[in-house]
Amino acid sequence: MDRLEIVRHVSFAQQLRPATLAAIADIAHERSVERGTIITMEGEPASAMYLIASGRVKIVRHSPEGREQILHVVTPIDHFNTVPVFGGGACPATTEALQPSLLLVLPRDQMRQLTQQHPELSMALLGEFANRLRMLVGLVENLALHTVNSRLARLLLQQAEAAERGEQPPQMTQAEMAAHIGSVREMVGRALKTFEGAGLISIERGALQIIDRDGLEQQADL
Repeated sequence: MDRLEIVRHVSFAQQLRPATLAAIADIAHERSVERGTIITMEGEPASAMYLIASGRVKIVRHSPEGREQILHVVTPIDHFNTVPVFGGGACPATTEALQPSLLLVLPRDQMRQLTQQHPELSMALLGEFANRLRMLVGLVENLALHTVNSRLARLLLQQAEAAERGEQPPQMTQAEMAAHIGSVREMVGRALKTFEGAGLISIERGALQIIDRDGLEQQADL
């Protein structure tokens, strides 16, 4: 794997100078994980941040009752566990590999040293943190201001758009859909039946297809 090429395409690194990119690549080491591997655990010390070379990783929080809320799904040329590395404290969420994944591990202490040696890296990360904050504000707004039907319709449309871009998102179970939209499987099941009854989608042998996109967008409040 060309570590420098991976680093070069990560969002916060795209405007960095070659010397800064090379310094990040030099401290990185590779880690391969299988599907289901827990990479970081909520509440544990943050020892590193991670870049994804291949695969997919979900970032989740769990309630005391065991309910799962998926905060984000990290895909190739993206990063995670970045905030606690620089903000201190424990990992704010658990991260789990959704499929076999190849990661670049950037140790905490070395990354902190690099921000002192390369001030442009500090500014790039500050901008990245601002973008992540906007994403989390959007997540809170979605959970607080939209119904389960609306949130589910948005998820289905997002999946369809990803497929149109050639990303081939994996088919999700009702429990996984619920984890994405902050609900429970029973509510998702009822919403899917409502959409199917209204002719918005069809479900055959577990495969879901959007039939009426405009109608689904109305359900999503778009």
